[in-house]
Amino acid sequence: MKLSRRVLAIKPSPIRKLIDIVETMEGVLKLHVGEPDFDTPKNIKEAVKKAFDEGYTHYTFTAGIPKLREAIAEKLKRENGVNADPENEITVTAGGYGALFSVMYAVIDDGDEVLIPEPAWPAYKGFIKLAGGKPISIPLSPPEYNLDIKLIEEKISEKTKMIIINTPNNPTGAVYSEEKLKQLAYLAIKNGIYILADEVYERIVFDDTKHFSIASIPEARNYTISIYSFSKTYAMTGWRIGYVVAPEEVTSSIRTIHSYMISCISPAIQLAALEALTESQDYVEYMVNEYRERRNIAFNLLNEIPGVECVKPKGTFYLFPDFSKIERNSVSLAEKLLNEVKVSTVPGVAFGEAGEGHLRVSVAASKETIIEAIKKIKEYISNSL
Repeated sequence: MKLSRRVLAIKPSPIRKLIDIVETMEGVLKLHVGEPDFDTPKNIKEAVKKAFDEGYTHYTFTAGIPKLREAIAEKLKRENGVNADPENEITVTAGGYGALFSVMYAVIDDGDEVLIPEPAWPAYKGFIKLAGGKPISIPLSPPEYNLDIKLIEEKISEKTKMIIINTPNNPTGAVYSEEKLKQLAYLAIKNGIYILADEVYERIVFDDTKHFSIASIPEARNYTISIYSFSKTYAMTGWRIGYVVAPEEVTSSIRTIHSYMISCISPAIQLAALEALTESQDYVEYMVNEYRERRNIAFNLLNEIPGVECVKPKGTFYLFPDFSKIERNSVSLAEKLLNEVKVSTVPGVAFGEAGEGHLRVSVAASKETIIEAIKKIKEYISNSL
Protein backbone atom coordinates (compact mmCIF):
# COMPACT_ATOMS: atom_id res chain seq x y z
CA MET A 1 0.00 0.00 0.00
CA LYS A 2 1.35 3.41 -0.96
CA LEU A 3 0.65 6.80 0.55
CA SER A 4 -0.23 9.90 -1.45
CA ARG A 5 2.72 11.37 -3.34
CA ARG A 6 1.56 14.82 -2.26
CA VAL A 7 1.89 13.93 1.40
CA LEU A 8 5.27 12.31 0.85
CA ALA A 9 6.47 15.47 -0.92
CA ILE A 10 6.14 17.64 2.18
CA LYS A 11 7.83 17.58 5.56
CA PRO A 12 6.16 18.14 8.93
CA SER A 13 6.34 21.75 10.10
CA PRO A 14 9.72 22.36 11.80
CA ILE A 15 8.00 24.69 14.24
CA ARG A 16 5.39 22.09 15.22
CA LYS A 17 8.20 19.56 15.67
CA LEU A 18 9.99 21.96 18.01
CA ILE A 19 6.81 22.58 20.00
CA ASP A 20 6.33 18.84 20.47
CA ILE A 21 9.86 18.52 21.86
CA VAL A 22 9.53 21.53 24.19
CA GLU A 23 6.26 20.25 25.60
CA THR A 24 8.00 17.09 26.84
CA MET A 25 10.52 19.14 28.84
CA GLU A 26 10.12 20.85 32.20
CA GLY A 27 11.28 24.31 33.22
CA VAL A 28 11.76 25.66 29.70
CA LEU A 29 11.70 29.44 29.22
CA LYS A 30 9.56 29.60 26.10
CA LEU A 31 10.56 32.20 23.54
CA HIS A 32 9.44 30.05 20.60
CA VAL A 33 5.71 30.55 21.05
CA GLY A 34 3.75 31.80 18.04
CA GLU A 35 0.52 32.72 19.79
CA PRO A 36 -0.61 35.37 22.29
CA ASP A 37 0.00 34.49 25.94
CA PHE A 38 -3.11 36.47 26.91
CA ASP A 39 -6.50 34.92 27.56
CA THR A 40 -9.35 35.54 25.14
CA PRO A 41 -11.26 38.65 26.30
CA LYS A 42 -14.07 37.85 28.74
CA ASN A 43 -16.87 39.35 26.63
CA ILE A 44 -15.95 37.06 23.74
CA LYS A 45 -16.04 33.98 25.96
CA GLU A 46 -19.38 35.08 27.39
CA ALA A 47 -20.73 35.52 23.86
CA VAL A 48 -19.95 31.92 22.91
CA LYS A 49 -21.50 30.61 26.14
CA LYS A 50 -24.67 32.58 25.40
CA ALA A 51 -24.74 31.27 21.83
CA PHE A 52 -24.45 27.66 22.99
CA ASP A 53 -27.18 28.19 25.58
CA GLU A 54 -29.44 29.66 22.90
CA GLY A 55 -29.05 26.60 20.70
CA TYR A 56 -26.49 27.69 18.11
CA THR A 57 -25.14 24.16 17.88
CA HIS A 58 -26.09 23.07 14.35
CA TYR A 59 -24.90 23.45 10.77
CA THR A 60 -25.01 26.92 9.28
CA PHE A 61 -24.03 28.82 6.13
CA THR A 62 -20.93 27.44 4.41
CA ALA A 63 -19.71 30.97 3.70
CA GLY A 64 -20.32 32.16 7.25
CA ILE A 65 -23.36 33.63 8.94
CA PRO A 66 -24.54 36.77 7.10
CA LYS A 67 -24.29 39.19 10.04
CA LEU A 68 -20.67 38.23 10.67
CA ARG A 69 -19.79 38.68 7.00
CA GLU A 70 -21.52 42.07 7.07
CA ALA A 71 -19.55 43.09 10.16
CA ILE A 72 -16.33 41.96 8.46
CA ALA A 73 -17.21 44.07 5.40
CA GLU A 74 -17.71 47.12 7.62
CA LYS A 75 -14.40 46.48 9.40
CA LEU A 76 -12.55 46.06 6.08
CA LYS A 77 -13.87 49.37 4.79
CA ARG A 78 -13.21 51.22 8.07
CA GLU A 79 -9.77 49.83 8.94
CA ASN A 80 -8.29 48.49 5.71
CA GLY A 81 -9.80 50.73 3.06
CA VAL A 82 -11.11 47.63 1.28
CA ASN A 83 -14.58 47.50 -0.23
CA ALA A 84 -15.83 43.91 -0.21
CA ASP A 85 -19.26 42.45 -0.90
CA PRO A 86 -20.20 40.26 2.11
CA GLU A 87 -22.46 38.15 -0.09
CA ASN A 88 -19.95 37.22 -2.77
CA GLU A 89 -16.43 38.17 -1.68
CA ILE A 90 -16.03 37.26 2.01
CA THR A 91 -15.75 33.72 3.40
CA VAL A 92 -15.45 32.75 7.06
CA THR A 93 -12.86 29.99 7.43
CA ALA A 94 -11.29 27.59 9.91
CA GLY A 95 -8.65 30.11 10.92
CA GLY A 96 -5.93 31.39 8.63
CA TYR A 97 -4.96 27.76 7.98
CA GLY A 98 -8.35 26.96 6.50
CA ALA A 99 -8.19 30.09 4.38
CA LEU A 100 -4.73 29.31 3.03
CA PHE A 101 -5.55 25.67 2.29
CA SER A 102 -8.73 26.65 0.45
CA VAL A 103 -7.02 29.40 -1.55
CA MET A 104 -4.22 27.11 -2.71
CA TYR A 105 -6.58 24.42 -3.88
CA ALA A 106 -8.89 26.98 -5.49
CA VAL A 107 -6.15 28.72 -7.49
CA ILE A 108 -3.08 26.48 -7.91
CA ASP A 109 -2.79 23.84 -10.63
CA ASP A 110 -0.08 21.18 -10.97
CA GLY A 111 3.18 22.84 -11.88
CA ASP A 112 2.12 26.40 -11.08
CA GLU A 113 4.83 28.46 -9.41
CA VAL A 114 4.23 30.53 -6.29
CA LEU A 115 6.78 33.16 -5.27
CA ILE A 116 7.62 33.49 -1.58
CA PRO A 117 9.84 36.32 -0.33
CA GLU A 118 11.83 34.84 2.56
CA PRO A 119 12.27 34.55 5.49
CA ALA A 120 8.66 33.37 5.56
CA TRP A 121 6.31 31.15 7.55
CA PRO A 122 7.30 27.58 6.52
CA ALA A 123 3.73 26.33 6.18
CA TYR A 124 3.31 28.25 2.91
CA LYS A 125 5.51 25.73 1.11
CA GLY A 126 3.51 22.81 2.48
CA PHE A 127 0.21 24.28 1.32
CA ILE A 128 1.62 24.96 -2.15
CA LYS A 129 3.07 21.47 -2.56
CA LEU A 130 -0.13 19.79 -1.36
CA ALA A 131 -2.00 21.68 -4.08
CA GLY A 132 0.51 20.48 -6.69
CA GLY A 133 2.33 23.80 -7.03
CA LYS A 134 6.00 24.67 -6.85
CA PRO A 135 7.22 27.16 -4.23
CA ILE A 136 9.90 29.56 -5.47
CA SER A 137 11.95 31.14 -2.70
CA ILE A 138 13.05 34.76 -3.05
CA PRO A 139 15.75 35.48 -0.44
CA LEU A 140 15.51 39.00 0.95
CA SER A 141 18.54 40.68 2.48
CA PRO A 142 19.14 41.27 6.17
CA PRO A 143 19.06 43.16 8.41
CA GLU A 144 15.80 44.89 7.38
CA TYR A 145 14.58 42.22 4.91
CA ASN A 146 12.86 44.89 2.82
CA LEU A 147 10.88 43.84 -0.24
CA ASP A 148 13.13 43.68 -3.29
CA ILE A 149 10.76 44.38 -6.18
CA LYS A 150 13.48 43.95 -8.81
CA LEU A 151 14.44 40.53 -7.46
CA ILE A 152 10.80 39.46 -7.36
CA GLU A 153 10.34 40.57 -10.97
CA GLU A 154 13.37 38.53 -12.03
CA LYS A 155 11.77 35.40 -10.56
CA ILE A 156 8.51 35.75 -12.49
CA SER A 157 8.10 33.18 -15.25
CA GLU A 158 5.31 32.01 -17.53
CA LYS A 159 4.45 29.46 -14.83
CA THR A 160 4.08 32.01 -12.03
CA LYS A 161 0.54 32.01 -10.64
CA MET A 162 0.86 33.84 -7.34
CA ILE A 163 3.05 35.90 -5.02
CA ILE A 164 2.64 35.48 -1.25
CA ILE A 165 3.20 38.54 0.89
CA ASN A 166 3.02 38.53 4.70
CA THR A 167 2.86 41.92 6.40
CA PRO A 168 3.38 42.46 9.29
CA ASN A 169 5.89 39.71 8.77
CA ASN A 170 6.51 36.48 10.64
CA PRO A 171 9.39 36.05 11.53
CA THR A 172 11.14 39.37 10.88
CA GLY A 173 8.60 41.81 12.32
CA ALA A 174 8.90 43.94 9.18
CA VAL A 175 5.90 45.99 8.08
CA TYR A 176 6.10 46.71 4.38
CA SER A 177 5.56 50.29 3.26
CA GLU A 178 2.64 51.47 1.16
CA GLU A 179 5.09 52.47 -1.57
CA LYS A 180 6.66 49.00 -1.79
CA LEU A 181 3.29 47.25 -1.71
CA LYS A 182 1.98 49.47 -4.50
CA GLN A 183 5.04 48.59 -6.59
CA LEU A 184 4.36 44.92 -5.93
CA ALA A 185 0.69 45.33 -6.84
CA TYR A 186 1.44 46.96 -10.17
CA LEU A 187 4.02 44.25 -10.90
CA ALA A 188 1.35 41.61 -10.32
CA ILE A 189 -1.17 43.45 -12.48
CA LYS A 190 1.39 43.84 -15.28
CA ASN A 191 2.09 40.11 -15.27
CA GLY A 192 -1.46 38.90 -14.58
CA ILE A 193 -0.68 37.03 -11.36
CA TYR A 194 -2.43 36.83 -8.00
CA ILE A 195 -1.18 38.34 -4.77
CA LEU A 196 -1.97 36.39 -1.62
CA ALA A 197 -1.79 38.93 1.21
CA ASP A 198 -1.46 37.26 4.61
CA GLU A 199 -2.48 40.00 7.05
CA VAL A 200 -3.12 38.03 10.23
CA TYR A 201 -0.86 40.34 12.29
CA GLU A 202 -2.49 43.51 10.94
CA ARG A 203 -3.35 45.01 14.34
CA ILE A 204 0.00 44.32 16.00
CA VAL A 205 2.05 47.31 14.83
CA PHE A 206 4.17 49.77 16.81
CA ASP A 207 5.56 53.31 16.89
CA ASP A 208 3.04 54.97 14.57
CA THR A 209 3.68 52.32 11.90
CA LYS A 210 0.71 51.95 9.57
CA HIS A 211 -0.42 48.63 8.14
CA PHE A 212 -1.39 48.88 4.48
CA SER A 213 -3.68 46.44 2.67
CA ILE A 214 -2.89 45.78 -1.00
CA ALA A 215 -6.57 45.12 -1.74
CA SER A 216 -7.27 48.80 -0.97
CA ILE A 217 -5.61 49.66 -4.30
CA PRO A 218 -8.60 49.76 -6.70
CA GLU A 219 -6.64 48.43 -9.67
CA ALA A 220 -5.28 45.54 -7.61
CA ARG A 221 -8.59 44.43 -6.12
CA ASN A 222 -9.25 41.71 -8.71
CA TYR A 223 -5.73 40.33 -8.34
CA THR A 224 -5.61 40.22 -4.54
CA ILE A 225 -6.67 37.50 -2.11
CA SER A 226 -6.46 38.72 1.49
CA ILE A 227 -6.34 36.50 4.57
CA TYR A 228 -7.22 37.60 8.10
CA SER A 229 -7.63 35.84 11.43
CA PHE A 230 -9.10 36.42 14.87
CA SER A 231 -6.29 34.35 16.40
CA LYS A 232 -3.55 36.94 16.89
CA THR A 233 -5.67 40.06 17.33
CA TYR A 234 -8.09 38.69 19.92
CA ALA A 235 -6.00 35.87 21.44
CA MET A 236 -8.36 33.30 19.89
CA THR A 237 -5.86 30.81 18.46
CA GLY A 238 -7.75 27.78 19.74
CA TRP A 239 -11.09 28.99 18.37
CA ARG A 240 -10.03 28.38 14.75
CA ILE A 241 -11.76 31.20 12.93
CA GLY A 242 -10.59 33.60 10.26
CA TYR A 243 -11.75 34.91 6.91
CA VAL A 244 -10.62 35.39 3.34
CA VAL A 245 -11.50 38.22 0.97
CA ALA A 246 -11.24 37.64 -2.77
CA PRO A 247 -12.84 38.53 -6.12
CA GLU A 248 -16.21 36.86 -6.65
CA GLU A 249 -14.98 34.19 -9.07
CA VAL A 250 -12.17 33.18 -6.72
CA THR A 251 -14.47 33.30 -3.70
CA SER A 252 -16.84 30.84 -5.31
CA SER A 253 -13.99 28.34 -5.72
CA ILE A 254 -12.68 28.98 -2.20
CA ARG A 255 -16.12 28.22 -0.77
CA THR A 256 -16.31 24.99 -2.73
CA ILE A 257 -12.99 23.77 -1.34
CA HIS A 258 -13.71 24.93 2.20
CA SER A 259 -17.12 23.26 2.21
CA TYR A 260 -15.54 19.90 1.39
CA MET A 261 -12.93 20.45 4.09
CA ILE A 262 -15.09 21.53 7.02
CA SER A 263 -18.67 22.17 5.82
CA CYS A 264 -19.08 25.24 8.03
CA ILE A 265 -17.68 27.01 11.08
CA SER A 266 -19.57 26.56 14.36
CA PRO A 267 -22.27 29.27 14.52
CA ALA A 268 -21.50 29.82 18.20
CA ILE A 269 -17.85 30.52 17.40
CA GLN A 270 -18.97 32.90 14.65
CA LEU A 271 -21.16 34.82 17.07
CA ALA A 272 -18.18 35.13 19.41
CA ALA A 273 -16.15 36.51 16.48
CA LEU A 274 -18.97 38.98 15.81
CA GLU A 275 -18.69 40.12 19.42
CA ALA A 276 -14.93 40.55 18.96
CA LEU A 277 -15.35 42.74 15.89
CA THR A 278 -18.22 44.93 17.02
CA GLU A 279 -17.56 45.59 20.71
CA SER A 280 -14.81 47.52 22.53
CA GLN A 281 -11.28 47.13 21.19
CA ASP A 282 -9.67 48.28 24.46
CA TYR A 283 -8.26 44.83 25.22
CA VAL A 284 -6.60 44.66 21.80
CA GLU A 285 -4.93 48.01 22.48
CA TYR A 286 -3.81 46.74 25.89
CA MET A 287 -2.23 43.62 24.36
CA VAL A 288 -0.45 45.63 21.65
CA ASN A 289 0.92 48.04 24.26
CA GLU A 290 2.21 45.08 26.27
CA TYR A 291 3.88 43.61 23.20
CA ARG A 292 5.50 46.98 22.52
CA GLU A 293 6.97 47.15 26.01
CA ARG A 294 8.21 43.58 25.82
CA ARG A 295 9.68 44.17 22.37
CA ASN A 296 11.63 47.13 23.73
CA ILE A 297 12.96 45.05 26.62
CA ALA A 298 13.97 42.15 24.37
CA PHE A 299 15.49 44.46 21.74
CA ASN A 300 17.70 46.21 24.27
CA LEU A 301 18.81 42.99 25.99
CA LEU A 302 19.58 41.15 22.76
CA ASN A 303 21.72 43.99 21.50
CA GLU A 304 23.73 43.84 24.73
CA ILE A 305 24.93 40.34 23.81
CA PRO A 306 28.38 40.60 22.18
CA GLY A 307 28.19 39.60 18.53
CA VAL A 308 24.40 39.77 18.28
CA GLU A 309 22.67 42.27 16.02
CA CYS A 310 18.95 42.87 16.25
CA VAL A 311 16.67 45.19 14.29
CA LYS A 312 13.73 46.66 16.19
CA PRO A 313 10.59 45.11 14.63
CA LYS A 314 7.76 47.37 13.55
CA GLY A 315 5.08 44.75 14.07
CA THR A 316 4.12 41.24 15.29
CA PHE A 317 5.39 39.82 18.58
CA TYR A 318 8.66 38.49 17.14
CA LEU A 319 12.26 39.64 16.96
CA PHE A 320 14.74 38.10 14.53
CA PRO A 321 18.21 38.66 15.95
CA ASP A 322 21.31 37.76 13.94
CA PHE A 323 23.61 35.30 15.78
CA SER A 324 25.73 34.45 12.74
CA LYS A 325 28.90 35.98 14.20
CA ILE A 326 28.55 33.50 17.06
CA GLU A 327 27.07 30.45 15.34
CA ARG A 328 26.04 30.30 11.68
CA ASN A 329 24.05 27.08 12.09
CA SER A 330 20.76 28.25 13.62
CA VAL A 331 19.46 24.73 14.25
CA SER A 332 22.60 23.87 16.20
CA LEU A 333 22.40 27.07 18.25
CA ALA A 334 18.70 26.63 19.01
CA GLU A 335 19.32 23.05 20.14
CA LYS A 336 22.20 24.11 22.37
CA LEU A 337 20.15 26.84 24.01
CA LEU A 338 17.27 24.44 24.59
CA ASN A 339 19.38 21.59 25.97
CA GLU A 340 21.99 23.61 27.88
CA VAL A 341 20.02 26.50 29.38
CA LYS A 342 16.42 25.48 28.69
CA VAL A 343 15.51 28.45 26.50
CA SER A 344 13.41 27.66 23.44
CA THR A 345 13.68 29.71 20.25
CA VAL A 346 13.02 28.90 16.59
CA PRO A 347 16.00 28.48 14.25
CA GLY A 348 15.96 31.06 11.48
CA VAL A 349 16.56 28.50 8.75
CA ALA A 350 13.07 27.12 9.45
CA PHE A 351 11.87 30.22 7.58
CA GLY A 352 14.12 29.61 4.57
CA GLU A 353 17.82 29.89 3.82
CA ALA A 354 17.57 33.68 4.04
CA GLY A 355 16.94 33.25 7.76
CA GLU A 356 20.02 31.16 8.49
CA GLY A 357 22.18 32.53 11.28
CA HIS A 358 19.15 34.06 13.00
CA LEU A 359 16.78 32.94 15.74
CA ARG A 360 13.14 33.90 16.04
CA VAL A 361 12.46 35.19 19.52
CA SER A 362 8.85 35.62 20.61
CA VAL A 363 7.72 38.19 23.17
CA ALA A 364 4.43 36.38 23.67
CA ALA A 365 5.71 35.69 27.17
CA SER A 366 5.88 37.58 30.45
CA LYS A 367 8.48 40.30 30.90
CA GLU A 368 10.07 38.23 33.65
CA THR A 369 10.40 35.24 31.31
CA ILE A 370 11.88 37.38 28.54
CA ILE A 371 14.45 38.98 30.85
CA GLU A 372 15.49 35.68 32.44
CA ALA A 373 15.65 33.85 29.10
CA ILE A 374 17.81 36.44 27.35
CA LYS A 375 20.04 36.65 30.43
CA LYS A 376 20.60 32.89 30.13
CA ILE A 377 21.35 33.22 26.41
CA LYS A 378 23.89 35.94 27.11
CA GLU A 379 25.57 33.93 29.86
CA TYR A 380 25.71 30.81 27.69
CA ILE A 381 27.26 32.68 24.76
CA SER A 382 29.73 34.52 27.00
CA ASN A 383 30.87 31.25 28.57
CA SER A 384 31.09 29.48 25.24
CA LEU A 385 33.29 32.00 23.44
